[in-house]
Amino acid sequence: MTARVCWLVVGRVLACLLALVVMLPAGGCSAKTTTKKSKAAAADVPAIDPSTAFAVDEGRIAVSSPTGWTRLPRQKDCLVKYQPGPKKSFPKVLVTAAPAPEGLGEITEENHKEFASGIAAGVKQSLGDASPLQKPAAVKIGDHLGVAWGIPGTIKPDGMQETIERWSYAVVIGGRMYTVEARAPKGKIDAAAKGVAKAMAAALAPPSATAASAPAAADGEEKPAGEASPLDALGSLTAEEEKPAEAKPAEEKPAEEKPAGDADK
Repeated sequence: MTARVCWLVVGRVLACLLALVVMLPAGGCSAKTTTKKSKAAAADVPAIDPSTAFAVDEGRIAVSSPTGWTRLPRQKDCLVKYQPGPKKSFPKVLVTAAPAPEGLGEITEENHKEFASGIAAGVKQSLGDASPLQKPAAVKIGDHLGVAWGIPGTIKPDGMQETIERWSYAVVIGGRMYTVEARAPKGKIDAAAKGVAKAMAAALAPPSATAASAPAAADGEEKPAGEASPLDALGSLTAEEEKPAEAKPAEEKPAEEKPAGDADK
C-alpha cells in the first residue's frame, strides 16, 4: 500500500514537472511575440508632432510638422517643405494645395473611386510612355478618403539631370485638394519617408479642429506660397524649384547733376 502511494506521489510530481517543461517554451515564445508586436506598434506610430500644427493656405488648413525634421523657407511651389535635418537635404516632404477637381469638393464612399480615376488619368497623361512607380489607388488616409501614387521625376542640379522618386498622398478638405509628397533621388527614399508623408496627410485638418497657430518663420526669408495644380507633382522639377530664389540687389541710380548756375556759393 505504501509503495502504491509512493508511486502515485512520484507520478504526480513527474506530471507537474512535465507540465512546467511544456509551459516554459510557450511562455518564452509568448514574450518574444509580445516584444515583436511592441516594436511593430512603435514603428507604426505617426512620425509627426500634432502640437506643432500651424495654419497655411490663407488659414484654410493646419499642417503638423514631422518630428525632428527641419522646415525650409516657403517657396512658390508649395505651402510648406521639410527635410530630415539642416545638413541632410533628402528626402524632402512638401505640401501643395489647389482647388478640388470639379464635382469632387468632398470625397465620399460614392465618389472615392472617381477621385482616384481622375488622378490616374492625369498621371497617365503626364507620364506619357513612362510607367508610374505605383498606380494611383483609392486609399484611406487617416480619417480621409484619399489617393496614393508614386511616379518618377527629374531635377537638374548644376545642369545635370537626375532621376528622383515622388510618392504622393492626396486628400480633399473644404473644397481644396492637398497633396503631401515625399521625394528623393532614385533608390534613396525609404518607407519611413513615405510614412511621414502619409502621416502628415492623415493629420491635415481645418485649423478650427486643431490647436493650430500662425506659422513661425523658417530659417531664411519666407516667401508667399502660390497654388499648385492638383497634378503639379507629376511634372519634372528644375534646380530653381529646389532652391530659394535669390534677391536681386537694387539698381544704383546715378546722382543728378545740378546746373552750373545753381551750385552752392
